[in-house]
Amino acid sequence: MPRLLLDTHVALWWFAAHPRLSAGIREEIGRSECWLSACSIWEVAIKFRLGKLPVAPDVLLAAARAANFRLLPMIPEHGVAVARLPELHSDPFDRILIAQARQANLLLLTADKIVSDYGQNVRHLDSPA
Repeated sequence: MPRLLLDTHVALWWFAAHPRLSAGIREEIGRSECWLSACSIWEVAIKFRLGKLPVAPDVLLAAARAANFRLLPMIPEHGVAVARLPELHSDPFDRILIAQARQANLLLLTADKIVSDYGQNVRHLDSPA
């Protein structure tokens, strides 16, 4: 069974049944062991407070729990792993998700082309499974 760490926007799209996710991606997520990072909850909290997202972090967390997503905590080793990443992307949320995917041997599913440039443990939504 695939083990997917969903990028924050992919998780939000999944729970909103957003048309940006193809039928094939929705099917893949539905049959996979899905993970949501504490980093994604933190990102949503910040963007919600700034008025950039309409979804509150507690709503995302409740949806993840209801869907039996596994929750991935942020640990010091993830921070250390971020320092080893090449400087392809400056977004701190994305960088920690990439590091977490590598450390936990998960596949980070993203729609962000720059994030997908990291290659190892990262897959763009438009790339074949």
